[in-house]
This record gives sequence, C-alpha cells and structure tokens, in this order.
Amino acid sequence: MRGCRPAPPVFYSLPKLTSCPAKKPNILSLILLDTYDALSGPMPLDVAEPASVKEPPVFSGKHGTLYTQVANVFRQRIRSGLWAARDQLPTLEELEREFHVSRVTLRQALNLLELEGMIWRRRGRGTFVSDSAGPEWFKLATSRDELIHALEGNWSRIIEVNAGESVPHLEPGDGSAVSSYRHMRRLHGRGERAYAVVDMHLDATLYARAPKRFDREMIIPVIERMRGVEITNIRQTLTIGTADAPVADGLKVPIGSPIGILRRVVQDRAGCVIYVGIVNYRGDVVKLDFSLPANEEGGA
Repeated sequence: MRGCRPAPPVFYSLPKLTSCPAKKPNILSLILLDTYDALSGPMPLDVAEPASVKEPPVFSGKHGTLYTQVANVFRQRIRSGLWAARDQLPTLEELEREFHVSRVTLRQALNLLELEGMIWRRRGRGTFVSDSAGPEWFKLATSRDELIHALEGNWSRIIEVNAGESVPHLEPGDGSAVSSYRHMRRLHGRGERAYAVVDMHLDATLYARAPKRFDREMIIPVIERMRGVEITNIRQTLTIGTADAPVADGLKVPIGSPIGILRRVVQDRAGCVIYVGIVNYRGDVVKLDFSLPANEEGGA
C-alpha cells in the first residue's frame, strides 16, 4: 500500500472577538469558536468571558433550598448586630444585586424571618429588624456550676431509643466502660426552639434507678442528685462540623449547615464512664466565652 501524504492544515482567518453580554451566541459562532480552539489552542487573553461566568451565583441548590440559605445569612447578620434592632433592611433591588437570587427567593427568606419574629414589614415603609431579634446565645459551660445552671429550665424529647446493646466509642483518657448502656437520641430545647440534637449513652444501671426522670429531664443534673453517685470528672471537646440529615431534620436547618459538636464524657469515682453525650448544637445559637487571666508574673 502506498503511503498517504497528510493534507496541509487549513487555517481560518477569524475577526477579533469581543464580548457582547446583551446577545446570545448563535450556532455558527459556537462552531467557529470550537474550530479556533482546536487549531490555535487557548483563547486570546483579550477575549472577554461572559458576565455569567465571571460572577457565579453566591448560593447553590446543592446545599439546600436557596431561600433557606439566604435566610441563614440574614439571620446571622441580625444576630451579629450588623443589622441591629429597628434597622431598616436593604431594599429588594439591593438584595437582589448582592445575592444574585430572584425576588421570589428573597421574599421566601424574609417570610421565614418574619415567622420567627426577627423582622417586621409594612407596605410603603419597608422591612425592619424587630426589637426582640437580638442574639439568644446558648453559652457553653466551662465549669461544673455553669453546666448545671445552663441546663436548668431546658426541655428534652426522645427521638429514638436503641433497644439493643450499644457501647460508646471511648478515647484514651476517657475512662473505663461499664457493662451496659442505655442509648438514646434526643432533642433538647429552650422555650419554643430546639437548640441541639444529642446522641447519648447512659449507664444502664443508673437509668434503671430513675427511668422516667432520665427520659424527660437533663441527664447530668439528675445524676448529680442521685445518692451514692459522685461525678469526679467531666471532659468536654468542641469541634465544628456540618449537619447530616438526622441532625438537620431535628434542628430544622438545611443539610450541611454549620453546627457545634460537643463531646461530653462523665466519670464516676471509680473512673468508669457513666455518660457519653454527643451534642450537636445549632451553629447560630452556640457560643464559647471564657476569660484568660494574666499569670502571677503579669504575663498573658
């Protein structure tokens, strides 16, 4: 077979391309662009990209509904004081330009905040931050007394109980496991609002002594009041994470929302672990606040 000589390359002379945001590219222009890219490599730097590529939307449907994501941002601005009580919110036109979402989405987000009592709206006047919309922080305890005080007046509701045997994961330094545990998942709240989903393991022997109280009350205050039981150490570790489906459902937040995850381990006098709780706090209500006093030499 005779060898074939390759055909000489064909080059197209294209006019200089300029951006035209107001016009959509037609099929011919797309074909020419593909041909130009195949023959000449990357596009010249002086060819402007469409505005939609340069300025992507701030929010994405991959992380829950758009209006709940927008509402989370609004809520955080109010809680941080950026939008203070009685402040007027930006207009829909201004919010539309900032967040790159439709007015329908913005109205849905504002409806959520209005239902929560964080804002109020009046036709012809605008949207304003409510007087009572300030932060309602759940302060993480840094001492035994603070912990007991923080849990007073809160409510709990059982979501799920594991009837089978379940042993909590223990890390070095936690202590020794007891023979059996009561495993529960509960919802904790204050007033009308849930602030945490708690996955807990409680010493089954202790649970059997006061099952009704442990089912409806805060665990640690009940243990503190039990005769013959002495809490010698409470270990707490705080990390930042995101809400999975069960936690998001309990806290009424979008999946992937930021949450504070507190791991709390309680030891008795014998060094046995009588309680392990994984507390998943709403990210917009939990706060860690403590002082670092100067040492005796006056240093920080």
